[in-house]
Amino acid sequence: MMELLNYPVTTGIIVINILIFALVNLKKLDIEQLGSSYMTTIQNKQVYRVVTSAFTQREVMHLACNMYSLYNIGCAMEHILYSGLYALCYGLIMIAGGLLSARIHKKEAPFTYSIGASGVICGLLGIYMVIAFTVFGFSGLKSLVPTIVLLVAMTASKKIDSIGHFTGLLVGVLCGIVLVSVFRFG
Repeated sequence: MMELLNYPVTTGIIVINILIFALVNLKKLDIEQLGSSYMTTIQNKQVYRVVTSAFTQREVMHLACNMYSLYNIGCAMEHILYSGLYALCYGLIMIAGGLLSARIHKKEAPFTYSIGASGVICGLLGIYMVIAFTVFGFSGLKSLVPTIVLLVAMTASKKIDSIGHFTGLLVGVLCGIVLVSVFRFG
């Protein structure tokens, strides 16, 4: 756990998620005011919900799985990209992926609330995949197969916003493509 001190952005994001989780469960914050949906996020010009929803988890397992995943991929990405660029990518994935997800939900489920850090985590995975492929080719992706299989399996659940996962992943892959064209990895 002392390792977290070497990753200030990832640590800060985890702390914010835990604090919001505590405030939601102590009934100090209303999850319906934090969650993102097409109707309240875009149509009612409450775009802040894209950000608040990415820091909000309702259940202990939801928080535990997301924070464990964020710890693993977040520390790796903060190490590779350094704190400033990592924070920029995290924010870009959160906002662009969240807005795209809310917009897509307009047709399917305009009143569905989307919460959790997993869309951004999928975006970080997307960046990691592009960098791993650039440096190691297809062999760099082999270690990610279990994670990708788990991600795909999880999206089959009706409780999980698969659109949020895939929009985050898409934005992450696009960020990764830009990063590898600008910076040298490997």
